Amino acid sequence: DSGRPLLIPPAAPLTAQPETIAIAWKATPQAARALTAASAFLSMAKQIVVLTVAEDRRAPEEEADRLIAGLRWRGIPVSVRHLRAAAHSAPETLLSAAAEHAALLVMGGYGHSRLREWIFGGFTRHVLQGAAVPILMAH
Repeated sequence: DSGRPLLIPPAAPLTAQPETIAIAWKATPQAARALTAASAFLSMAKQIVVLTVAEDRRAPEEEADRLIAGLRWRGIPVSVRHLRAAAHSAPETLLSAAAEHAALLVMGGYGHSRLREWIFGGFTRHVLQGAAVPILMAH
């Protein structure tokens, strides 16, 4: 709970400046902090892919519109992928898309009560355990 972002490497560490960066976007303070922490990486990227995951009936498209407009305004090439997944498979869906499109994943770290995490597992924990690319995360 330091309030600082973390750069979490996978088994194969990051060897160069990532040319393509994926942003796992959900309109939360954690995701906004991660985005701010990644600004140096983002400004040097050749391409940014914004990934949103619709769990069940939620439509994430509107949440990403302002982010995409802001990145484009700064002159950063950006594309978006709206992913659909059931809640239990959302982490795997996100990781698959990130590994396919990017050399770095930027995301917010979300937390729930310890009891809920123990019973249901946590999205963030699943992403961290299965990541094939480095993750820049803020909580």
